[in-house]
This record gives sequence, C-alpha cells and structure tokens, in this order.
Amino acid sequence: MLRLLLTELLDGGPRPLRQSLAVVLAAPGTSASRPLRRGLLDTLLDRETDPGVLDAVLRAAARNTGPELRVLVHRTALLLVRTAEGAVRLDRTLAGLARHVPGLATAVAGWLTDAPHVWGPLVGPATREVIDELTGVAVPV
Repeated sequence: MLRLLLTELLDGGPRPLRQSLAVVLAAPGTSASRPLRRGLLDTLLDRETDPGVLDAVLRAAARNTGPELRVLVHRTALLLVRTAEGAVRLDRTLAGLARHVPGLATAVAGWLTDAPHVWGPLVGPATREVIDELTGVAVPV
C-alpha cells in the first residue's frame, strides 16, 4: 500500500514533494531499505523531467560511494543534459559537489579518464576546472 502511494506521489505529486522524496530515495540509507528506495528511485527517474527534482537526486547521490555513486550520477546527468537549462544546472551542481564532497572530484576525474566517450559530453567546463584545481588532473576534453 505504501509503495503504491509513493509511486503515485512520485508520478504526479507537486515538485517540492518530489524533490524531498528524491533526496530520501537517492541517499545511501541502510541496506534494509535500499531495495525499496532504489525501486522507487527508478520509478522517479523513469518519469522525471524537472531539472529541480533531478538536481535534488544528484545532490543526494553524491553522498553514495562505490559503483552506486557512478551509476546514480551518470543516470541523473543523462536526464539533465536533455535541456540547455539542465546541462547548465548539471555543470554548476557537479562543480559545487566536486568542490565540497570529499573524494568526488577524484572520482569524476577517474570516470572521465576511464571512459571519456561516456563522461566527456556530460561534464561541463566548471566541473572540469574544479577537478583540475583540486586533483591536478587535466581531464580529457
């Protein structure tokens, strides 16, 4: 019953509610809640187009570690770059997160180095500048 209610809210709820839910669903959380949260996050990401909600997902995803971090950032980035506003927002947010979330700049630099064809179109100039500044790695363009 709860899953059905949350799915309906994710699909048609007001933006502030979807943003709040996005933060909870994309956060690391506990292993017990992870399957339910990831299923609901998949539902959100399958339908969401609002850059504000996707920005909330990106900010919460940055608190994850390991492969889950890369997967969530990549999936959210692909959705954000569909519009000019989203691409600018992605660059600004990712640059800020890279500056303030320990290890994120290094992680993004690694993704760019390992798969430039995948990450290159997603990572904008502000993020590249922060990566270079913090890691000393000149990431491929």
